[in-house]
Amino acid sequence: MTPFGRVLAEVGDRGLTLVRAHPRADRLHLDLRDVVGHRVIGQWIADAGEAARIMTATEQVAPGQVERLGGHLVLQHGGADRRLTALAPLVAAGAELVVHRPERRAVVRATDGDQQTVWTKVVRSRRAADLVRRMRAAAAVPGLTAPDVTAWDEETGTIALSTLPGTTLHNLLTGDVTDDVAAGVGRAVATLHGATGPVPDGATTHRPSAEVEATLDLLDLARGHRALTPREAIAVERDIAHAASRIMTAGPPSTPALIHRDLHDKQLLVDGDRVGMLDVDMLAPGDPALDLGNLLAHLDLRAAQGWTTPATARRVADGVLEACAPDGRTATAAQAYRSLTHARLRALYAFRPGDAPPSVRVA
Repeated sequence: MTPFGRVLAEVGDRGLTLVRAHPRADRLHLDLRDVVGHRVIGQWIADAGEAARIMTATEQVAPGQVERLGGHLVLQHGGADRRLTALAPLVAAGAELVVHRPERRAVVRATDGDQQTVWTKVVRSRRAADLVRRMRAAAAVPGLTAPDVTAWDEETGTIALSTLPGTTLHNLLTGDVTDDVAAGVGRAVATLHGATGPVPDGATTHRPSAEVEATLDLLDLARGHRALTPREAIAVERDIAHAASRIMTAGPPSTPALIHRDLHDKQLLVDGDRVGMLDVDMLAPGDPALDLGNLLAHLDLRAAQGWTTPATARRVADGVLEACAPDGRTATAAQAYRSLTHARLRALYAFRPGDAPPSVRVA
């Protein structure tokens, strides 16, 4: 693994600023800004030979849109991607690139002939059918507002989605969030968790141990890339163990619920008295306390970042819990998952130096 400090330095030397990195064992996916503020997507690949191979393969599907700077940094302009071959043509046709994780997934936004916004996810073709099943399962939950699949193509890995109106809870947190908004979020979460319909085909139960293991895996990446100091990594590992123990002590839910698995303020879209849920890609049966804990921890994070005030974060958290009305076991487990998410965010935001609150900034 490449030391994260070296990546930061070399990216900076080339006039680029790192916004966030998504770590893998052999590379970092990079979201960058150039000197005039334009977004640049790239990869830092530890093996220079592999970087050269990726450069060549990507150039074949998107000629003239790939740069290799030095031995390890590959920049992919305009949606160039050797795995997501449908992406560059969408961007060339005028779609705005919203999300791009090289060789894994992307989201673009475009306007159709009726001036309506069209969102399209682009994934590797083998993942498309599974994502469609999960998205349609969420959209079919009575009373839940979620984007529906309007068209999809398994061969190209493209999935077109309906557009939901509203403003994200994330953006609302910069002002005075009303009690009605917090209650609406809580009711939406309760609606998802109370769904009684069939689970998506192929979606296995997400067990607490899997959530703990995923958090440990992320910590291993932060340790391996040296995004956290040894002392910071030991502290995070200790917090993971403590949170895991509390989750196990709370015991399993009486019945697994349909859960989002990545629920936070940017995934919740408020439109009057309706609250929609975005990015249901990981929908599965599991512990409803996980969703609550993840959301509460992100509210804590926004306060730590200065995005909202601690008082607003607390008021929203209290309103969500009151409206969701979890049973005693779920409420207890949610606080344990909240602690687990705090630990995960410390490892995750070590790769996001511009967004990290002081407690997780890279030393």
